[in-house]
Amino acid sequence: MTRTKKESSSVFFKNLRPKFLDWEPPTEEAKALAVKARQDARDAELKRVTDLAKKRDVEKRSGTARGR
Repeated sequence: MTRTKKESSSVFFKNLRPKFLDWEPPTEEAKALAVKARQDARDAELKRVTDLAKKRDVEKRSGTARGR
């Protein structure tokens, strides 16, 4: 036999309530932080890709200079 802890009906119905009803839209501050984070990630990715392209270009130029 398992013992169940007694809880009041208000607590029972509060726990029964779906959590999505308590959702609140993000504030302007949170939106601005999200935009800034996406911008920083995009800039970092662009820098990484350009560095790879420069490195590949340097390797390609040095490879063709050797072949001459």
